[in-house]
Amino acid sequence: MNHALNHLFTPPFDVLKDAERKTLSQASKITYLPENTDLPDDWRDDFFIVIKGKLTQHQNGELMAGLKAGDWFNLKDKDGTSFDVKTQEQSLLYRIDGKTLISISDGNDELRTQLFADLSARKSHQDMRQAHHQNQQMLYHAVKSIGNHIRSPNFVDDDATLYEATARMTELDAKHVLVRSAKGVGMFTQTDVCRAITDRTDFHTVPVRAYSQFQLHNIHESHDLSEALITMLDKRVHRLPIVNSAGDIVGVIGQTELLNYLSNQSQLITQRIDQAQNLDDVAVGVDMIGKFIRHQSQNGMKIHLIGRIVQSLNAHVFAKVWQLIAPADVVSNTCLIVMGSEGRGEQVMRTDQDNALIIRDGFYDDNLPSYAQAFNDALYELGYPYCDGQIMINNAQWRRSLSEFQAQINSWLIATGGEAMVNVATLVDAHPVCGDASLLQDLKSHWQKAITSPAVKSANFINRFAAPTIQVATTEGFWQKFTGGLDSDVDLKKAGIFPITHGVRTLALEYGISETSTRLRLKQLADLKVIDDKSAQNITEALDFFLLKRLEVALITDDKSARKVNPNTLSALERDLLKESLAVVKYFKGFITRHYRLDVFVG
Repeated sequence: MNHALNHLFTPPFDVLKDAERKTLSQASKITYLPENTDLPDDWRDDFFIVIKGKLTQHQNGELMAGLKAGDWFNLKDKDGTSFDVKTQEQSLLYRIDGKTLISISDGNDELRTQLFADLSARKSHQDMRQAHHQNQQMLYHAVKSIGNHIRSPNFVDDDATLYEATARMTELDAKHVLVRSAKGVGMFTQTDVCRAITDRTDFHTVPVRAYSQFQLHNIHESHDLSEALITMLDKRVHRLPIVNSAGDIVGVIGQTELLNYLSNQSQLITQRIDQAQNLDDVAVGVDMIGKFIRHQSQNGMKIHLIGRIVQSLNAHVFAKVWQLIAPADVVSNTCLIVMGSEGRGEQVMRTDQDNALIIRDGFYDDNLPSYAQAFNDALYELGYPYCDGQIMINNAQWRRSLSEFQAQINSWLIATGGEAMVNVATLVDAHPVCGDASLLQDLKSHWQKAITSPAVKSANFINRFAAPTIQVATTEGFWQKFTGGLDSDVDLKKAGIFPITHGVRTLALEYGISETSTRLRLKQLADLKVIDDKSAQNITEALDFFLLKRLEVALITDDKSARKVNPNTLSALERDLLKESLAVVKYFKGFITRHYRLDVFVG
């Protein structure tokens, strides 16, 4: 087998059948091009694999990508737009006849997706292949797909006695029954039985509604099992009713069933943290989180799922630490929040703390500063570094009453300094972890109303807020890194993560979206027709790619804030996905520029 033909056995051509590979080989040939040579126009319908050498790809005179051995390309974009490609040194190309390739891909869905689909479809396809390879695909199946693990819904009326309800559970060999009432459906569990026994309740006379829980969280039958897991972690519940599109309860799924699908049981980490009696006990749970991240990354769990689960696990850590340090009346009269990537559920490694404390108006405790300092110090000892910008509750600016925060926001929204913009960007990603969450909701309602005020509009706040999306870094510089013209490392945060998260954050703020997750913000922006569905999916997949690469970098170094990747260390498929992801960022920055008129706006 010749060296060139070997390329037809590597991704994306590893999905070819033997007959298809033979046909494609017969329609291909090796082409030599000297340095500084443009690929001819009559090759525009063909497809190429770089065997040796370096080339650059341009569109309308702008550098779009650098190409090296192992990369593949053609001279047309997916929408038919032409590229110009030029050799930077003597190069050998494997030239594949375009008509033959298209004919084969028409009958090979996997090949067509890998070569010609947009980023969203390609990334989704790659994830599914990886999930299958790692035996993790079950996590992404719909809840209804595991019907043999789901309990059928079993009901009792709310006026049934505790004895009747308990007898029904025994009859079904179940740990719960659903309770029908005029105010909706509730649930009665073994835990409720224990509460009733502790209260010395008369089981023969007291109705089951007295010990039932009626504010239930549920999961739609079409949602992924992963979403059911996240809901259980976020809401700290052990069972979820499953509903169909009509709103009818069609079953109940419990944590035991879900944990069977995870090789590393995240619920056990939650239990370990919640049962901690001191900070040393919490430290054991924190160590388990690190192992969970590494294990699930190696086993192919999607990065956004890791992020959401870790957000929930970290929330348990922060809540437990605060509860161990602060008295109960302080906890109940405050809302501890996390912000930044932690608040968005996109932080998978222990980087800088970003936290704040909202205090109920009228509540005061002389020892709050010392509690706050002890909290930040405890997190530091647990491996969560201090924030360089002092965005922590030990800083009085981030430890305020609700009305003081509201006044501060009013000031930030009309300020012209960059620090005010950073503070707003930090705060709008806030997520509650402990205490009275209604305090944060009141604060969100305030800033959502404040940005529509005449004073804030006249100060061009939203335009100034959007501007960093396109100012942090220029895309062309990162394309050049593929050619060796600049330092070879690509800063994943500056090149991809920040432009996406801040641009989406700005749009979410403008359109009153209260979600903090970039993924969920994009979904709501698509629902509102602010951005089209296809673009939203591509932006989501690009962000996931950047976050995954950043996690992989962090896992191989002691510097958990590491965020640079050398394209030369990536496989040809990963380099291609990186280039496409950067192209998506470039598109999105153009969208933000047009939407906020940043090409003509002067702050």
